[in-house]
Amino acid sequence: MRQIEAALAARLCQAGTAKHAIIAAFREAVSNRTSLLEEVAASGVADEAAIGQAISAELGLSFAAIPEGAIVIGKSSAVAPDLHSRRLMVVTAEGELLHFAAPTLTEIGDLKHSLSFDPAAKARTRITTPTQLHEFIRSYRERELLLKCVNRMEIGGLERTSRVVLSGTQGIILGIAISLGMIGLIFHLSTLWDGYHYFSLPFFFACIALRFLAAGRTGEIPAETGCLAQRHGELPFYTVMIALYKEAAVVPQLVRAMHRLHWPKSRLEVLFLCEADDTATLKALANQTLPPGFKIVPVANFGPRTKPKALNYGLQLAKGDFVVVYDAEDRPHPDQLLEAWRRFDMSHQRLACLQAPLIISNAGSCLLARLFAFEYAAHFGGLLPWLARHGFILPLGGSSNHFRRNCLEAVRGWDPYNVTEDAELGARLARCGYDVGVISRPTLEDAPVRVDIWLRQRTRWLKGWAHTWLVEMRNPRAFLRDVGLQRFMVFQTLVAGIVVSSIAYPFMLLWTGFGIVHIARDDAFTWHNAILAIDLVCVVMGFLSFHRLGRRTPVAEAIPGPILQWLPLYWLLTAMASWRAIWQLGRAPSLWEKTPHDPSGIVLPKPISRRPHRNSWPEPMINASSLPTTSMSRPLYGRLKRILRMTAMRARRLSLDLTIVHGA
Repeated sequence: MRQIEAALAARLCQAGTAKHAIIAAFREAVSNRTSLLEEVAASGVADEAAIGQAISAELGLSFAAIPEGAIVIGKSSAVAPDLHSRRLMVVTAEGELLHFAAPTLTEIGDLKHSLSFDPAAKARTRITTPTQLHEFIRSYRERELLLKCVNRMEIGGLERTSRVVLSGTQGIILGIAISLGMIGLIFHLSTLWDGYHYFSLPFFFACIALRFLAAGRTGEIPAETGCLAQRHGELPFYTVMIALYKEAAVVPQLVRAMHRLHWPKSRLEVLFLCEADDTATLKALANQTLPPGFKIVPVANFGPRTKPKALNYGLQLAKGDFVVVYDAEDRPHPDQLLEAWRRFDMSHQRLACLQAPLIISNAGSCLLARLFAFEYAAHFGGLLPWLARHGFILPLGGSSNHFRRNCLEAVRGWDPYNVTEDAELGARLARCGYDVGVISRPTLEDAPVRVDIWLRQRTRWLKGWAHTWLVEMRNPRAFLRDVGLQRFMVFQTLVAGIVVSSIAYPFMLLWTGFGIVHIARDDAFTWHNAILAIDLVCVVMGFLSFHRLGRRTPVAEAIPGPILQWLPLYWLLTAMASWRAIWQLGRAPSLWEKTPHDPSGIVLPKPISRRPHRNSWPEPMINASSLPTTSMSRPLYGRLKRILRMTAMRARRLSLDLTIVHGA
């Protein structure tokens, strides 16, 4: 093989490739335990066409592209060419039988030996590039790939797919509950009031208890200190998948972020999964100078237009032993892949996924971004590490999920009909007996700075969480048997608890206000007064538990401005999103409301000041230390401030009037 490498190196030099570049590629091949051809292609010192021509010259064959209209030998899926095949038999439009190959270095010697004994086979063999060969196979199997990425959940049975929102039994139960609620609303309001409390209070208390438990042990993500040195020759092939739709504005930033990843280029593949009709994003990517391992993959408009469908499509094309998912606006820490691989390498094979923390880099932009950043700090810096440490089910974030490829395929990838595919996949991994952990190298993201954008994004999240709960609870006994009692109860708290408490929060807040007035007016402490007092405790403890969980995380220390006094308002917005989510779940369960993104540091509308942020690393494109702030929510902020001030004044007057009346 070394002789073939030397011969190919000589031919590449004769074709114009610099000698020092060939020597450098040789050194990288020895260090990474790869081949000269892989390193030459990855470094970009010679393109695939030049490498293919050198191979064809060494073998005495013709270098050619697969002709248009060629028919692949073997039309059935059972004998269809593998997506990563290096050989292909076709029949041209003229009826000529040709064998196209893009051989690896180890295959060149075998091909040279076999063709020397078969002149007829040599006459019909052509050398082509791997990209041209793989693209031809992908196009040939396009419909099969689309059907599989849309229907792969049905392979294991209809029960676990989100294509159906409610099972028959769930529909009956929901109908009975709505009927009883209407009867209570019309004929017996006090009974409905009591039933509402009996149903919702356990979820409130469970969420509060869970947050206090997690707040007791935060900031303990197993962190690798210092530089994560590469152990050359042992790093596996890694595939990065990024689903893009209407993201032309952030494409340059995204490409720069992927360039900064510390991983051998010969063992890194980045798939940009774009909707085929999204011409703006496809054009923006085409205008970038992409290295050989960065590939633009158009995904046809077939089935639901969702991120999990695109990821399922990309998973079929991915070559990596490990897969990571990023979003369009992400700026991952350059060492994140190294840390994830080290954790996988040191852990057992049942560790299927690692979640990297997501940090909001524009927390100083506005009030909404500040609260969003605090929420992320509580979730990724407090709750998820605690859940992972105790082996509970993790509601994964939609980005920076690192997977073992074989584990991901064993659970059939993502559910294309669930708009919160991350949380659903976390539950499915747990049911299949796999573990999920966390790592410390973060990914920077930007929070929405407009309420309407935030509302659409949060609606999608809550709709997906509710959908996930309905899917997993179609057979509660089987779910309990798969995950065990503790994980079952924590899952109910995380998913059902958050959805139910968000829906009930406005009523809880409203009745708490009435309760304060009612208790002040009555002499006796009746049962209804006791319920109202419990409501007050729930609301106050809910705020305090969430605030404590967030403040116990290191990331929250760098978030500027007050948080606690704005939580009632922030949770009211969440309640609006929850009601909107329930409405959409019945009308458009797979509707993916797109969250638009702008390049980091460009926040609309106009910037007015700057705030320091201490959670950043020194890279120009992820400059979290000096992000512009904006007045995006100033009108809303001013109106809400006036409303709150007037409400407080009226409450004080009402309290004074009640005191006078009560004293009289």
